[in-house]
Amino acid sequence: MTDNKNEKAEVEQSYFDTSTNDQTNNVQCEKHEHIQITEETSDDSLNLGQIIKETGDFGRFQALSFAYTSIVIVTLTWSMLTMVFTATIPDWNCIITDGSGNFTSESKQCSVNGSGCDAFTFEQDMSTAVSQWTLVCDKKWVSQTITTIQMTGLLVGGLLWGHISDGIGRKPTFFFNLALLGVCNLVSVFSVNWEMFAAMRFVIGFGCTGFMSASLTFEFIRNKWRVYLILVPSWAFWASMMAVFCWRVPDWRFIHVAVACVTLPGLLGWFLLPESFRWLVSHGRLEEAENSIKYVAKINGKPPPDLTKLRAVIEKEQQLAKETKALQVYTVLDLFKTSRIRKTAILFALIWLFSSYSYYGIAFGVQELAGSLYLNMFLVSIVDIPGYILVVIFNTCGGRKWTCVGFYLLGGIFAVVVGVFQYINFSISGSALNSLALAAKLCVSAAWEINTLWSSESFPTVVRNIGGGFISSVSRIGSMVAPQIISLSVDRPGLLYLVCGVVCVLSSAMCALLEETKNKDLSDMLPQKTNKVADGGVYIEKTLLNIESIKDN
Repeated sequence: MTDNKNEKAEVEQSYFDTSTNDQTNNVQCEKHEHIQITEETSDDSLNLGQIIKETGDFGRFQALSFAYTSIVIVTLTWSMLTMVFTATIPDWNCIITDGSGNFTSESKQCSVNGSGCDAFTFEQDMSTAVSQWTLVCDKKWVSQTITTIQMTGLLVGGLLWGHISDGIGRKPTFFFNLALLGVCNLVSVFSVNWEMFAAMRFVIGFGCTGFMSASLTFEFIRNKWRVYLILVPSWAFWASMMAVFCWRVPDWRFIHVAVACVTLPGLLGWFLLPESFRWLVSHGRLEEAENSIKYVAKINGKPPPDLTKLRAVIEKEQQLAKETKALQVYTVLDLFKTSRIRKTAILFALIWLFSSYSYYGIAFGVQELAGSLYLNMFLVSIVDIPGYILVVIFNTCGGRKWTCVGFYLLGGIFAVVVGVFQYINFSISGSALNSLALAAKLCVSAAWEINTLWSSESFPTVVRNIGGGFISSVSRIGSMVAPQIISLSVDRPGLLYLVCGVVCVLSSAMCALLEETKNKDLSDMLPQKTNKVADGGVYIEKTLLNIESIKDN
């Protein structure tokens, strides 16, 4: 919610009137010491979280809308992880003919006695992009490159969809991308070559970012409930179900058809879910905001909240904004205008980059594990569920920050152990090494899950999706690099996990530098630009915060 401009003006006037006294009182501070003076309001009637609480807190509407998104996330999960199976290289043979009808077959050899292969055969038990377009030998780089192309789509989407979602709203962004994923998965089935398929994977990656950047339920759920929603393992469940589906129907085409089919009923949610109340308020669309929150109250069986005071404050803010011609359109540049937001954006972006590499490196590199491909796909996904339970328990005791610090550090240790064992070819059973790799995946997934919530809470509403889009885009560099490291790991055993271990330890250190958000309500507006006053080497830093910094009780 926006600040009261008159109050802000009075505070600023008072500040400059007393600046001399303030500086005098602080002359004993060390040189270049920064003193932050914070102005807050404690009027609960102006708190958007309080208004949402009055409509039923976590009531029937929140439960139903969260259940809906937990189901339709199957479209996102399968679209993102399809390449785990589709890029798999089935057992294959090189066929050499001698011109007289005789032939020689060698398993996984690109040449026999100096002669190149005349043809290739693949096992019939599975159909992947590799067997479809013979992506072996001189084309062995293609399958993992397609995965990198998909992740490039996510990077580009992250740069755009955050701005679009914060500009046109959460609802149209969400449903457009849901439809886009369904259509592109269906079109992929008719790809005539790997280039066309790669192009569709780029668009699918692009749509995945838009889907993720426009959560319809997050801004209707208050702080104390959000962490417990992690206990609903939607992503892990659908990812493990994809492994089961691939086991029963091991054909890349049918996976894409299945995604298109499950997407269609999900589009009906357009008629059931309202636009985000917080987004509507932050954009001054008061009538629609009132209708949105009244709809929520009705579903929850509560009387509509009194929004009279809210309307008066926002209308005054709009009028003052017009008079001062204040800029109302936010961009990614706003993430770097104050030290507080800049630090938040940069640290979360790096943490997400490292998390993305680690998570998708282990997920897409499932072929490196010993044993059945389908069982390993299932285990790599299902192992996230106990991680979610642990992360909620530790978050309840220690908050977002120290939960992330601990899990990233543990994940790094497990990954380094796996990498070292693979590098030195240490004699250890395949099951034991798989267990260590799964433990690393559990820790990385748990840490990234709570980090996703933490980062969303750390950005104000007006730039929440811009901030989320920015850090999501940066993170895709990690997921783009991961498939290439997987290819290199064939000749350099342990490389994938050694890099994973190092970046997890770095993530743990960076998490320790961020601010805790547990038990704090979402902020809605950016802090005003910091003013600095210098006198004899003493600097006084003043930032006017917004009313949404009130503790969410």
